[in-house]
Amino acid sequence: MRRAQRSKNKEERPAKRRKTGTEESQMVLDITQNVTATVLSELQKAGVLPKTPTTDSTSLSDSANSSSTETLSGKTTTSNATKETVSKETPVEQPQEDVVELPASSISGTRVSTFGTRCTKGAVSNSRGIDAKQLLDNIAKLASAALAPSTKLTYKRAWTTFDTFSVSFKIPNSVPFSVTTVALFVSYLFQEAFSPRTISTYLSAIAYAHKMLNFEDPTRAFVIQKLVAGAYRLGNTFDIRLPITTNILNRLLDVIPDVINDKYTQTLFKALFLFAFSSFARIGELICAAPEKASDVIQLADVTLSSVKGKITAINVCFKKFKHNSNGVPKVISFAHGDCKISAISATTDYLKVRTNCQGPMFVSNTGSPILRTTFDRTLRSCLRLCNLDSSRYKGHSFRIGAATVAADKGLSDAQIRSMGRWHSNAFLKYIRSNM
Repeated sequence: MRRAQRSKNKEERPAKRRKTGTEESQMVLDITQNVTATVLSELQKAGVLPKTPTTDSTSLSDSANSSSTETLSGKTTTSNATKETVSKETPVEQPQEDVVELPASSISGTRVSTFGTRCTKGAVSNSRGIDAKQLLDNIAKLASAALAPSTKLTYKRAWTTFDTFSVSFKIPNSVPFSVTTVALFVSYLFQEAFSPRTISTYLSAIAYAHKMLNFEDPTRAFVIQKLVAGAYRLGNTFDIRLPITTNILNRLLDVIPDVINDKYTQTLFKALFLFAFSSFARIGELICAAPEKASDVIQLADVTLSSVKGKITAINVCFKKFKHNSNGVPKVISFAHGDCKISAISATTDYLKVRTNCQGPMFVSNTGSPILRTTFDRTLRSCLRLCNLDSSRYKGHSFRIGAATVAADKGLSDAQIRSMGRWHSNAFLKYIRSNM
């Protein structure tokens, strides 16, 4: 009797599920998609990859952000993205064993044993169990930390330039790129007088994006390599930007009232021109490209005044974020009146007197909003045009180039110039122009 009952129970018991090769391959694929989506999302946030996702990357992100029906702990859980679909399907049959298979796309929120690819029913008390979501978080950290901060900034500039190119010529900016698109981009950079070295660097950003997304790298195509070689042969191998020296700065200051009507903005740009020159600043350290980047530039709190017997003798600028500052240690640069017809200290203090009393970027409009790079470039071009100077040769970086040139003409040592400009090498030597 008992033997017959046991036999009957054995027949009714569902057959134990076995993991087939197909199921195991699907699990690896789903986990790989989650990993890929995590890396993609992190690098897009950092600006290292283009903001516009590809069709494939979109599906990967959706896979990472939503889980399929989970059968762990003996209950069904669905994400918002799949609730409607699951509700219309036949309920998922729950395995009866104490050990169940890890469902596809359910890596997030489960715990994976270090001894295999199966997970135990209920909470895992084994101290060697690992939270799978933590693994994905670690992957995101590692992917983001793989590039140096300076490289991230360079790649961001590359994608900003590519966005301008794609909009101008109505070319899609979604990865993967065709070899033709990359060839047109190289031609565009050459036409815009980018140096061959910069062209190579921007192609590195494109290559990095394709490799991280597991696409074939179009920059390795033979024709692209030859276009870059041609750029080196035909293009200028030196920086074509000219320095804004003391004499040129005086001319620019003279024409500001002819370019700008309101008194506040006149005061602002006089201070900005002199501040950029006197502090050896990169213009991107003073002026942001977009309002959301306002925290990346010099803030009002970063600027202090030194005085002796009530008279201001120096302006102190604390640079916290700058190129090659891998250790994160701030650098304070101080400047005095200078040799221009308008004192750098007077121009700065005059601006501070009329500046709105609010925290934020050092240079803001009379409404308190940050001055954007487009506004700065437009104003500088107008001033250069009135001075009969070539705006294709004088750029925002010309203030920094001019500061190095003037310092060398004054006889400052290489060490002093390197310190003032926060250079970590002798790269500043290429900025020094004689007889300017």
